[in-house]
Amino acid sequence: MKRFLIALFAAVSSVVAADLGSFDGSWVVDSAEINGDAAPAALLSSLMLVVKDGAFTLEGAESPSKGTFKVDFTKTPATMDVSETEGPNAGKTIAAITELTADGWRACYALQGGDRPTAFKTSAGANQFLAFYKRKPGTAAPMKKPIRALLLAGGCCHDYARQKDILKIGLEARANVTVDIIYSADGSTRPPLPVYGNPAYADGYDVVIHDECASDINDPAVVEGILKPHRDGVAALNLHCAMHCYRIGDANDPAKPGTPHAFWFDYLGLQSSGHGAQKPISITFIERNSPITKGLADWTTVNEELYNNIQVWGTTKPLARGQQDAGDRPGQNDTTVVWTHEYGAKKTRVFSTTLGHNNATVEDPRYLDLVARGLLWATKHLNADGTPAEGYRAK
Repeated sequence: MKRFLIALFAAVSSVVAADLGSFDGSWVVDSAEINGDAAPAALLSSLMLVVKDGAFTLEGAESPSKGTFKVDFTKTPATMDVSETEGPNAGKTIAAITELTADGWRACYALQGGDRPTAFKTSAGANQFLAFYKRKPGTAAPMKKPIRALLLAGGCCHDYARQKDILKIGLEARANVTVDIIYSADGSTRPPLPVYGNPAYADGYDVVIHDECASDINDPAVVEGILKPHRDGVAALNLHCAMHCYRIGDANDPAKPGTPHAFWFDYLGLQSSGHGAQKPISITFIERNSPITKGLADWTTVNEELYNNIQVWGTTKPLARGQQDAGDRPGQNDTTVVWTHEYGAKKTRVFSTTLGHNNATVEDPRYLDLVARGLLWATKHLNADGTPAEGYRAK
């Protein structure tokens, strides 16, 4: 059994995230069973696994070992294959399944070259090993490379000169993210952002934050160039006036040929065409189980613009609604103001909120908390309880 523990323990580092680097660090076995019987605690307590970049070293065993591992996260549960390069199982591959638990993860392994397990349990004669793992006491998850975010800001009607800095400082204070800024001081509806005409503008970035107000940038080729990184899988955030950008055709009539729902609104998952006077907005989170909204409290903004909803795509998941004194806009005083969407063939994660016209809202900690969670969700670094994944908390 010691030989199996050496190789099996090594596999665990890859269990729970699409980014194997999330499991860099030092690990111990909390409990284990083999063929239905509990493994000796004394044996387990002597082992420590050190993992870095998909490679492992097992320490504290009678025969230390080294090797590498691979995981297929598209399977449910995730499948794992461990290859030991040094140690008693050198040259062998062990098949396993893995799953995240509340305080670590578990993995069930095939012994003696058996078939991959199909469930997290063992029984007499099954030649399988089930183990539960925790991070070594006194060690913390190593910081990962920061999420690289590109913030596009500029255009009509907003104080982007200040808001871009509020967002950068606020997001970097809430997550392990580095925000680079491309800003145009042009206050028109055609801000000359240098990304136009360059479909590779997001190369090297994990997420693009669209905070531009460019409603009259409507060349289809330019809009397709803006969308290309997101078609290719680069995550996205859209804030406030980004919902009113890149209008091709008639923004009020989705039935007309060439209307924007074939371009920008298909990406957003929601179509908006305007707003009324600035008044306070009462925000109600309608999806409480989303990691983006978990534990967040409803609140009422300062004077803000409540965007209308012309249509909401069936694939969109509304998270919050906003209510406002309708005034001369009856029927437009209760709309979706926060939502998520998966875009294109790659199901790129897209988070959007129509909130954020005035600086007082953008610098509100409640707003920045919401946007930071949206960023972590979009880049797949948000835990189910709304906290950043290990290695992605603010430095």
